[in-house]
Amino acid sequence: MLEFLKRIWGQIMEVYSKLDNTKKVIIGVVSGVVIVAFVVLFSVSTGAPNVVLFTELPSEDLGQVTKKLEEMGFSYTTSGGSNILVKPSERELILTRLAQEKMIPKGIPGWKLFDLTKWTETDKELDVKYMRALRDEIKRHIESLKNISKADIEIAMTEDSLYTDQRTPYTAAVTVFLAPGYEKLSRKEIKGIMYLVSRAVGPRLKPDDVTVTDEMGNIISDFNDDIDKAKTELTIIENRRKIEELARVKMLKDIREGLERIYSSDRIQIVRLNMEFNWDKVSEEQEEYTPIEIEKQNPNVPYNTRKVKDSLVISEKTTKEKFEGHGWNPEGPAGTEGNKPPGYKAADDQFAKYNKSEKIRNHALNKTLRKREKDPYDISRVSVAIAIDGIQDLPRQTDGSYDLDPAKKPIQTVLQTEELRKAENIVKKSINFDEARGDNVAVENIMFDRTKYWDSLREEFRKKEQIKRILLAALIGVIALFAGFIVFRAISKELEKRRRSREERLALEQQRMREAALRAAEEEGIDVELSLEEKARLELQQSAINLAKERPDDVAQLLRTWLAEE
Repeated sequence: MLEFLKRIWGQIMEVYSKLDNTKKVIIGVVSGVVIVAFVVLFSVSTGAPNVVLFTELPSEDLGQVTKKLEEMGFSYTTSGGSNILVKPSERELILTRLAQEKMIPKGIPGWKLFDLTKWTETDKELDVKYMRALRDEIKRHIESLKNISKADIEIAMTEDSLYTDQRTPYTAAVTVFLAPGYEKLSRKEIKGIMYLVSRAVGPRLKPDDVTVTDEMGNIISDFNDDIDKAKTELTIIENRRKIEELARVKMLKDIREGLERIYSSDRIQIVRLNMEFNWDKVSEEQEEYTPIEIEKQNPNVPYNTRKVKDSLVISEKTTKEKFEGHGWNPEGPAGTEGNKPPGYKAADDQFAKYNKSEKIRNHALNKTLRKREKDPYDISRVSVAIAIDGIQDLPRQTDGSYDLDPAKKPIQTVLQTEELRKAENIVKKSINFDEARGDNVAVENIMFDRTKYWDSLREEFRKKEQIKRILLAALIGVIALFAGFIVFRAISKELEKRRRSREERLALEQQRMREAALRAAEEEGIDVELSLEEKARLELQQSAINLAKERPDDVAQLLRTWLAEE
């Protein structure tokens, strides 16, 4: 056999070596794909199949359980639209977690307690076997929790009495041993254990009848439910107060908005708005009988055309009986003398008469059945007190401005009774006034104290007048300052002009004296050396003289321009 395999392998390698590189690559890829496919198929086929978690679930329970499994992060599959399958290693943990969350569906029977049965088993043996299987199953589920290393369970299944119709409830005791690193169980985990045990045993074991203790014997399932009930009631009261306050604010807003459209907002003061609520839940059924309508009312005529009848005959029975002559008197057996007394025999030929009459009628009525539930709350009473200010204003002057004389009192105009009645009627409509439930509405005309407002107006007016005076004084000061600046500027220009004129005259005098000295020196033949500045001035002066001789009009215009600028 080994030689045969070697020969086959040698032939394959010989054929493979003769192929080109492209074919070798193709054969290698195909071989790799086939090997990978076999490996995947082998791994899938050898994996542990999923086990049933719940079967025959309603669609609603199926959706809730699968959604919870997704939130917990467990993988699952469904089949048949009513079955849930999970991994075998996670089944106990999933059941425990679902029990803690109270998500085990109702109507689910206990787990399969018996895999094998014997026909020789008695009822007592079956009960013991059921108890052991059930206890071990619950124990395994509880011990699957990470913070519990060990758990012991005892279930007391009492027998029913023959002389009572009530079923005796079961009780259970659970002892848990915490895993290393955990100090205590949370309240939610303890309730999950109680719920798991209760649902596993059945309806005769309530969660309150399950006692959970720790390894020291301390009862850890004894919760103070009275505190929880008190907290729940407090939460309900707080929610009710919030709802009442929202309803009160809404009604207050409606009243204010309605009155502010007629009066200004500063003339309205809602002194108090009190609303009493009735939170009693009322469910009532009403049975009403009404006449049968034969002909409806014609809407086109003003008179009554409606025809009704109290009832209709739906069935009738009439019975009449009449009898005349004597009836039949029983005798003894044939051929024998009857034992009827002689007196009755003598009266046997008397005439007899019988009459019977019976009449039954069944009538039909209009019957209406109503079943209604009232709103979560009812407004049992509303009380509103509103004060409306009259018309108040300060005295005015002829030009329409306020007369702010503190000695003069404001002008006050009270509201008329008819106007108050209309305002009260508006408020009643806005709160759905019902006199039968004891609603009260009070609308009164009260003059508001506006002393501070009038004082603020007077103070504001005084500030405005003071600002006007300050502005006027400032304006006068600015005008005076401007006029002084103009006068100072004119005086300064005049003084500057005079100074410049004096300096020019002095410079001109000095120039003439110097020129005279120069001319005298030239006449005497004295050589005088001039500075560069003097030479430039002499040249400029000679040029100006020549220009004045050649173009006297332009020189005159230039001088006029200079004088105008000065």
